[in-house]
Amino acid sequence: MQKSLAAVAGDEKKTKGVEEYFDIYQDLRERFEKMMVVMLEDIRTIDDIKVEAGKLNLAYEQQEPWAIKIFRKMVCDCLTGVQQTLSTYGVQHDRFDFESELGWEGSNAKVLEIMQNSDYYVPQTQCNDKGVPQGAYLDMSGFITDMGFKVGKGGYQKDYPPLYVLRPDGSTLYTYRDIVYSFKKASMSDLILNIICSEQDLAQQKVSLAMAMMNPEMEGRQYHLSYDLVKLTTGKMSGRRGRYLLADDLYDDLKTVIREKMEKKYKEKGEDVSKEMFDEVTHEVSTAAMKYALLSVSCMTQINFDIAKITDFEDASAPFILYNSTRLTSVIRKFEERSAPGGPLPELCSLDDVDYTKLDDDREWALLLDFVLPFASMICDSAMPPLPKPPALPSYGMHRVCDFLNMFVRALSGYYGPAGVRILPVQSQLDQGFNDFAAMHARVHACKAFKQVIDNGLRLLMIEPLERM
Repeated sequence: MQKSLAAVAGDEKKTKGVEEYFDIYQDLRERFEKMMVVMLEDIRTIDDIKVEAGKLNLAYEQQEPWAIKIFRKMVCDCLTGVQQTLSTYGVQHDRFDFESELGWEGSNAKVLEIMQNSDYYVPQTQCNDKGVPQGAYLDMSGFITDMGFKVGKGGYQKDYPPLYVLRPDGSTLYTYRDIVYSFKKASMSDLILNIICSEQDLAQQKVSLAMAMMNPEMEGRQYHLSYDLVKLTTGKMSGRRGRYLLADDLYDDLKTVIREKMEKKYKEKGEDVSKEMFDEVTHEVSTAAMKYALLSVSCMTQINFDIAKITDFEDASAPFILYNSTRLTSVIRKFEERSAPGGPLPELCSLDDVDYTKLDDDREWALLLDFVLPFASMICDSAMPPLPKPPALPSYGMHRVCDFLNMFVRALSGYYGPAGVRILPVQSQLDQGFNDFAAMHARVHACKAFKQVIDNGLRLLMIEPLERM
């Protein structure tokens, strides 16, 4: 009897799935041979991994010392590694919370008691209408219908799936623990913003709905801010499939390229810098390149790392912006050196005494009007968007700061570049009786304003401006 087309397609899908997992296994074995050998030996002794994992999870929730020892060591080892990586970029967390402690202190039981009194709670059973065990869940579709929430475009999806909170054995699921933790956070804040991968969008939406189900005052108190995954040349990152790019490895690659480019620049300019300064500057530029690459695209856009683009000193990168910031620093420093007592230039006048009519180049007024004055409002729009009615999400966007800085620096490069405005007089001009110091002072003050905006923007991106580069 011939198979149907659907059956054949199903077989092909299974075959491809097996082939994919075999390729993943081969890749992991090549990269972590010792670990894989030990792991496979242990796995062969386990009849059913899911059953054993469930037992381990339940033992941990019930505070079995042996299970706590296993979980806590694993979690602390992971967090230690994560913090070591983040320390490279000067990033730290204020605190770490263990979800398990919410259960141990009784919060899980209290929330479950409230949940069980809801009309939308369906308890777990060992034999559902299909004759198989089924976990406890919340009827989210019924709740959405009864509350009259918008469904379809701009609202919640049709045929909304249930939110499972307990396994058939009574152990909690991570979405349930997220609900408990969210209530904990709500007790300590006015607004909760969860930064989480876009693959968790539906789960996070369910958590917020469940909070509103249990307490109507929670509606609009919690939003999740999604970010998309980093894209590799071999496809999308996936922790479960063993496809990932370590930030430490990428940092090493970035730093290698940055060091080569900066070493070449120093040689071209005939500058001799110490090893200590070279190492410090290349480290700062490399970490800045990474931060800018991550923040320069919308959260919902996949990031495709292109090291050549990320390390470009000519456009759309942290090195490009940092370099132009240091050029302004250099102009201001040269002025301060030459206007020191005994120098050829007069001391800088105060802001109250600046003759702004001396700014007679359209480009400098364009820089002031297009970038210096709108900077504060751009930050407000990026950092404080209006909070919409759920399920819509607020649109935060640090990428707007990156775009703003890049456009500003592009325009600025033309202003004081080779074909631009000369800010400080050269010696030959002074020898010939240069005396338009009012215009020079106005432009030095303008440069200070330009630098202040650029440096403030960089610091918002957690990038510290450099004095020299």
